[in-house]
Amino acid sequence: MDEFTLKIYGLVEKNINLTLDDIKALPKVGLTFDFRCVEGWEIKDTQWQGVRVRDLLLLAKPLNNAKYVIFKSGDYTITLSLDKVMEDNVVLAYEYMGKPLTREKGGPIRLVFPSQYCYESVKWLREIELTDIYKEGTGKRIALSRIGKNNA
Repeated sequence: MDEFTLKIYGLVEKNINLTLDDIKALPKVGLTFDFRCVEGWEIKDTQWQGVRVRDLLLLAKPLNNAKYVIFKSGDYTITLSLDKVMEDNVVLAYEYMGKPLTREKGGPIRLVFPSQYCYESVKWLREIELTDIYKEGTGKRIALSRIGKNNA
């Protein structure tokens, strides 16, 4: 985790690379919500702490034509609207249940927000790309293939 860098690029005024310390220096927020999976299981009252995605994106200054945000962890991606990720409750978590987010839980940072399915909670997040074109993410397909479903 000492070598962790989060890259924010694409339709922004300036591409940025942030260390975990850079991220932790931003205002910390907490979220509590029920975490749901497409498999049907649920964990009640999960508690996450981290920074708003909005605060990170404002550092890079999205351009006016940016409409979508692609969250990437290797080949695993999800795409959300810029409007959605600018909401107060869309967070990059670095703590879970009051403790640092372990690698097993997706650390050092993980995308979390209420109403998401677990496949949208990108673990081991490394890149955030802003774009004007919707690109279908791989997350849902990969998650469903793991549980043997073709569609949700």
